[in-house]
Amino acid sequence: MKESRRTLEITPTQDEAIKPSELIQITGHQQLSLNARRAITLLWHTAHRQGIEEGKDYTIELAELRPDSHKGSEMIEEAILALMQTVLIVKLSGGKTRRVQFLGGNDIDDPDRPAGVLTYSFDKRLVEILRDSSIWGRIALPVLMAFSSKYAVSLYENSSQLINLSKKFAEDYALDDFRTMLGVEDGKYPAFGALNKHVIKPAVDEINALAPFNVTIVPTKTGKKVTGVRMGWWRKSEEELREAYAEAQRPRVGRRARISGRVEHVAPMPSVESMSRKARLEMRRNSPNSSLLEDE
Repeated sequence: MKESRRTLEITPTQDEAIKPSELIQITGHQQLSLNARRAITLLWHTAHRQGIEEGKDYTIELAELRPDSHKGSEMIEEAILALMQTVLIVKLSGGKTRRVQFLGGNDIDDPDRPAGVLTYSFDKRLVEILRDSSIWGRIALPVLMAFSSKYAVSLYENSSQLINLSKKFAEDYALDDFRTMLGVEDGKYPAFGALNKHVIKPAVDEINALAPFNVTIVPTKTGKKVTGVRMGWWRKSEEELREAYAEAQRPRVGRRARISGRVEHVAPMPSVESMSRKARLEMRRNSPNSSLLEDE
């Protein structure tokens, strides 16, 4: 979403990160695990709260990076190494392209120590990019940590940039672009049916059960072949917000079983036009103060 203020001028809260689009719309994250994808947000959020400066070291307690308070030491080290190898590709003004590692040099205490700390830094070229960032999304950290699907993390964070748009409630994506956005590994789930079953539906289920907004993903076709998707989004009602908050507080064990009977998928529509009508009606029903979907 566009804002008059830069990202760094907005003060994050303890449980809500203000994440720049440059760190949301990343490339080369297909191999990143669930823990590594969450760590990007946690490391950025901690650094943002400590003050972004070139050449500065930041510190975060290792316990904050653990997916579970009683385990996860190996996962922390794996995530750190993966993020040191993750290259962000950013298009600059004038046609230039900048490539920069997300995570620079760092020191880590024994990850099994209860009070261990990670000391880390960002590349100066990344700091330059983030200093000028003015497009961002609000990431609720309890929601982020509740996800069990790495694809849900990517879909949630990308959707968070769109939810506050006042006159737009849907976006069309070419299928390859959507796969890249979710960070689906090259060659994995090449058929849309498998992609929908193993990636899209589980991610949508978790977002609709946990996030402060709902999303719907509907395939679009060229002839008989699925060549894209249309994503719609709308804010939850007060009752839905209370249930989402309660679900985020519950143990992850058994969550899929709990939400599978509660979250409804929008069935594939025969055309984009009919999907848009249904999306409009559903969004009006769930967010009565919102304007209708814009026609393209």
